[in-house]
Amino acid sequence: MISDNEQIARALFSPRMIYNGELQTEAFQLRATISEEYLSVVRMAIESWLDDIQMIPQRKNRQLFGYAQMAVSDVRALHFGHVEYEVKECDNQQMRSHAGIWISYDGEQIVGGKRIKAISDDASQDFILLLIQRRLVELARKGLHIL
Repeated sequence: MISDNEQIARALFSPRMIYNGELQTEAFQLRATISEEYLSVVRMAIESWLDDIQMIPQRKNRQLFGYAQMAVSDVRALHFGHVEYEVKECDNQQMRSHAGIWISYDGEQIVGGKRIKAISDDASQDFILLLIQRRLVELARKGLHIL
């Protein structure tokens, strides 16, 4: 279990996550194309965390901009209504510091591209997902670092 006292960092890439220096909600979107189950972060308590961020593949349309530093306790405190945020370790042989932010709605894990069963209409689905992202963006803006 990851302690509330730990700091985590979310790698940020331009131009999708950062546009004109501004953090976008895309930075915290679970990708539908891979049925993403959690948002990847690194544990800053692990010595290799910065090296781990810098080894994430970059492409012509995806350049490392920096990272957003957040306290685990602050992420967990974002819960509202039926939404819960949790930070857990993720097994990754290449990145020792790898962890994830897992999000659930009414106990159901949210997965990129999959409907939340407890929410019946599309407008409400979209609204809840955007609100989940906005809360993370607001927190992440406080700890932006450019590399």
